[in-house]
Amino acid sequence: MNDERQSLLFADRDLSWSGQLRKRLAERGLRIETATTARDLLDRVVRGRPDLVVLGGGLDDLGDRLLGGLIQERSPGTRIIRVLSSRGAERADEPGPADNVLCTVTRRTSAADLDEVITRVLSCAPRGRLATRPPLVVCVDDDAQFLQSLARTIRRQGYRVLTYTEPEFALEELPLVRPDLVILDVLMPGLSGFEVLAELRRYYPRRLPVVLLSGLDGDVPFAEGRRHGAACYLTKPCPSEILIETVRNLLAASDGSADARSGARSGER
Repeated sequence: MNDERQSLLFADRDLSWSGQLRKRLAERGLRIETATTARDLLDRVVRGRPDLVVLGGGLDDLGDRLLGGLIQERSPGTRIIRVLSSRGAERADEPGPADNVLCTVTRRTSAADLDEVITRVLSCAPRGRLATRPPLVVCVDDDAQFLQSLARTIRRQGYRVLTYTEPEFALEELPLVRPDLVILDVLMPGLSGFEVLAELRRYYPRRLPVVLLSGLDGDVPFAEGRRHGAACYLTKPCPSEILIETVRNLLAASDGSADARSGARSGER
C-alpha cells in the first residue's frame, strides 16, 4: 500500500532545533525524515521525492552553497525552505540558490511559526524550473586567498563556482556536485594536482574538462599534465582574460561541439 501522506525531509548537521517541530508535524499525519549529511540528503531526495525539504546549514561543506540547486536538479517538484543560523543569514545570497527555495527563515523562529510557514509552503506549487542552469566550475587550490580571487573572476562571467582547499575533500564531494569543469592547482599538500587528476580519470569520462593551473612552468609539467588527461595547462599568474577564454572554450567543447573543442586545444599554453 502506497503512503500518500505529504513527506518532509529535515536536513541539518544538528537537528536538535527542529525536534519539537517534527513532533508537531508527525502528529498531524505528515511523513517526516531526517538527514545529517549532504550525501544522505541527496540519496533520500532521489529515492523519496519529498514534497518539502527544510534545509539547514553545515551539511559537509555544501549546506549554504549548492545543495538547494542539487536538490532541485534531482527532484524538480520538491519545495525548499532554508533555515539559517545567525551566521548563515549573512551568507543568504551566496551563488547557487534553487528556484524552488520558496522562503527563508532562521532557527530563532518558533515551532508554531515554522509550522505555519510549512503549511503555507506545502500549499504552493513549485516554481518553474529554469530550462538551463549555468555551468558549475569546481576550483581546487590550497591557497585560500588565491582561490577566492579565482572564484570571483569566474563567477563574474555568470558561472556557478564551488571551491575546495583540500583535494581529498574535493574528490569525495565531486560525485555529489557533478561539475562541468575542474580547475586544479598542481602543488598542494597531500595529493598533488597530478594525483587528483589521475583519480578523476579513473571515475570520470574524458569529456569532463580539467585545467591545471600552476606556478610550475616548462615542458615537463605540461607533458605530465597531458599524460594524466588534462585538457589544458596554464601557469600562474594567468591573465584573467586567458583563463576565462579557456574556461569558455572548454565548456563549449564539452557540449559536443567539435569546432569549439579544436579552438580550445589550439589556445592551450
